Amino acid sequence: MTRLVPTSSLQRGVWFNEQVAALGSAYTVAVTADLRGPVDVDRLARACTALAARHPLLTAGCHNLDGLPWLAVDEHPLTLTVEPAADGTVRGQVERATRTRFDLSAGPLARVWWFAPGDDRGVLVLAAHHLIVDGQSKDVLLRDLADRYGDDAPATATRPVDPEAPADSGPPEHLVVAAGEYWWRNPPRPVDLARDGGARPGDAVVRTLTPRTRARLAGATVALGATRFELLFTVLAGCLAAADGPTSIALELSVRTPAEADRIGMYVNELPFTLPTPPTGPYAAALATVRAGLRQLYAHRTVPLARCRPGTRPFLATAAVSVSYRRIAPGPVFPGHATSVDWSPFNGVARNALHVMIADGEQTRVTFQFPASAGSRRRADALIDHVLAVLDRSLAAPQEPVVRPSEEPPPWT
Repeated sequence: MTRLVPTSSLQRGVWFNEQVAALGSAYTVAVTADLRGPVDVDRLARACTALAARHPLLTAGCHNLDGLPWLAVDEHPLTLTVEPAADGTVRGQVERATRTRFDLSAGPLARVWWFAPGDDRGVLVLAAHHLIVDGQSKDVLLRDLADRYGDDAPATATRPVDPEAPADSGPPEHLVVAAGEYWWRNPPRPVDLARDGGARPGDAVVRTLTPRTRARLAGATVALGATRFELLFTVLAGCLAAADGPTSIALELSVRTPAEADRIGMYVNELPFTLPTPPTGPYAAALATVRAGLRQLYAHRTVPLARCRPGTRPFLATAAVSVSYRRIAPGPVFPGHATSVDWSPFNGVARNALHVMIADGEQTRVTFQFPASAGSRRRADALIDHVLAVLDRSLAAPQEPVVRPSEEPPPWT
């Protein structure tokens, strides 16, 4: 039986953006897994059914009731779409799946594909709308799917994670007031949907940190007393900030509690971090300044920007440049298969001028996503290489200054 579940204020913001602009696949969140070894497709299909029984949000549709979105759980089954593929076509098929546009009014909000170019290998794609998943949800879903594919997979009657939540009354008033005072001092500069007309076709470049840089990163967390994200973000801020005035860089901040660690859902609030001037002086000093500013922002992570700034217009991103960072646990393990996971496949859409994604696990991958245009890939290649070179140099010699790019700043700054 279909059951209506209320949405949170953060979910309603995403839903409202979908109503007022052509966003395409901007809110499509996907993960892919290359599996090597004979795959039992029937077992994989049953695992998808069991996964939906565990996480009923995967079966939801979305409906406008009196001007507000509600999730209709158990409206759409989560089925496995099996498509034959050849070695020369599988990449395009995977790309098409990861760039699926989800129609909120028609549903479903989640899909799973299996593309098999051979009997002993294939690519699994799981994609869903951001309304029901965030980055950490991908870890949960792929791990639970692998568990249900195993020889001792639990039956579909496994106790589900109840999607029902109490009515969202929003953050306490004292937090809203404090956030309002903070944003008065640090005015945001959202990417206005009404002005930009929605998302644009995008492109992406990807780099993986070298073992040497990862070792230096691990050592610097102890030597400089900072988190891995703070170390990485200080270099990004130094390289991306405008040279002649304040710069806002949007951060995707998790609002999950420990009780929600194994749930899927949208537990992310994007807020802009404002730098009055680019970090200068030694890297260690710039790190201290950025870290202090970040921790001031974190105090307001649970308050949506529109909640404390009445009259805020719809926006696709809270700044022209945005950054997301995720720590990724090892795994998952599909029994009998060598598994290679892409945790952040590109959905093909640029929602702002530059989005930097950092996936930090057994490897550390940095992705730059940006609007596709003549010359943009060349400039993005040059910038990401410069950022990673500065990172390695700064971690090795924290008393040396952060070196900004010498060429003309890219248009996204």
